[in-house]
Amino acid sequence: MDRMGISRRTVLGAGAALMASGGGAIAQAWPSRIVQILVGFGAGGVSDVATRLLAEGLRPMIGQSIVIENRAGASGMIAAGVVARSAPDGHMLLGMPGTVTIVPSVMRDLPIDVLKDLDPITIFATSPNVMIVKADAPERDLRAFVAAAKAKPPEDIAYASSGLGTTVHLMAGMVERAAGIRMRHVPFRSSADSIRSVMAGELPLVFSSVNSALPFIQSGAVRALGIATPKRSTFLPDVPTFDEQGLAGVQSDTWFGLAGPAGMPRPLVEEIAGLCDKAMADPAMRARLAALGAEPVGLGPQAARLQMEREVKMFAELAAAMGIRREQ
Repeated sequence: MDRMGISRRTVLGAGAALMASGGGAIAQAWPSRIVQILVGFGAGGVSDVATRLLAEGLRPMIGQSIVIENRAGASGMIAAGVVARSAPDGHMLLGMPGTVTIVPSVMRDLPIDVLKDLDPITIFATSPNVMIVKADAPERDLRAFVAAAKAKPPEDIAYASSGLGTTVHLMAGMVERAAGIRMRHVPFRSSADSIRSVMAGELPLVFSSVNSALPFIQSGAVRALGIATPKRSTFLPDVPTFDEQGLAGVQSDTWFGLAGPAGMPRPLVEEIAGLCDKAMADPAMRARLAALGAEPVGLGPQAARLQMEREVKMFAELAAAMGIRREQ
């Protein structure tokens, strides 16, 4: 079976460096065996599905099997810890969720430092987050909702999310800060459960990612009041952004990436990132991502690291302002 190695320029450069240092090792092509990608959440979840789509696109290009293994637990940190401790040769990687930049602010005694112990390879797809109410809710737009919230005692209004420390939980904090209101958080075990709580009239609103909410919005069961993007989304072109409605700075998404252990050779990181870009550029792949309510991004290693660093700082400040306590 043919195998795609790292580029000729990379091999020659590595060989020259070895000769200059007196080393006699021969650069080894990647991959030389099965590639394993760990996902820190259960099978069938959006992180799992997005990672499997990426793997499907990569397999024909690398000429090796890619095995996805789900190691759920600790908000994805169990899988991240295993990858961080693996050999930095590109054969064990992490299907990295956007929550990796939130976890340091909401959990104690983490097994790794996400910025020091992981090498980001790419952020390959993203799904914007939205604020949703029941279809027949009296508030027809965001301004009406904020006015109604301000007329009530603090935390009188409760909102649903898919869990403590998720991107949508922190998005609620952004809305509170921008609007000058306080709400009460009711976390659920899944995005679908949180949305159904609003459909059933148990809670007045929910914050969710588009990939989870889109079917419910399209069916007319719920209504989106705002989308947390810089400009309107192609998925929901009729839903105004928060900026449009006077709440500046409310920008939130659920992104999906790929990372390896710290210390991976830079040429290898760049090579894998380039292959991910090629996989995501395929029209059929883009269509399948769109069906999930996600779109390709293509942030390379350096851009992905900068985004992670920025988000870790931002979410730490936001979690502190929201009074979120670190849990085990």
